[in-house]
Amino acid sequence: MLEKIYTYHTKWINTAKKFGATKEEAEDIVGDMYLIIGKMLNKGLNISYGDDVNYFYIYKCLKTSFLQLKKKQLKENSTSLELVVDIKTAEYLDFNQKNELVEEELKKLHWYDQKIYNIIQDDCSITELSKQTNISYHSIYNTYRKVKTILKQKII
Repeated sequence: MLEKIYTYHTKWINTAKKFGATKEEAEDIVGDMYLIIGKMLNKGLNISYGDDVNYFYIYKCLKTSFLQLKKKQLKENSTSLELVVDIKTAEYLDFNQKNELVEEELKKLHWYDQKIYNIIQDDCSITELSKQTNISYHSIYNTYRKVKTILKQKII
């Protein structure tokens, strides 16, 4: 199966580039995807879709690898200046200051909203959380979206 997946190597590279990765990052992401899928295939995962490959599974794997890479880069560059608070005065906040602002604003929200936001930010998907807690997917999604909107409005 891995050989069949590899036949679409250029397609996977282009998909990773569409996420916003550079050529080198895209190659790393695709390499990670091969490793992950190889491990899962050894555990008995079946990602075939008829006679072909399940593209959606590979897409999700690529997207997750891309997001993990960007998260890692963000942590490494935590001192970089990223957010314009007031365009007229061109004041910038570094990563640590933004995190402090987010934490302060998050503490002002309802405990349920805080929990949902923090759990999803810690790499738990909405679907997984929904299955684990028996709370409807849409309820969790709406709460998470509401919290993100509130935080964006307060910080920017």
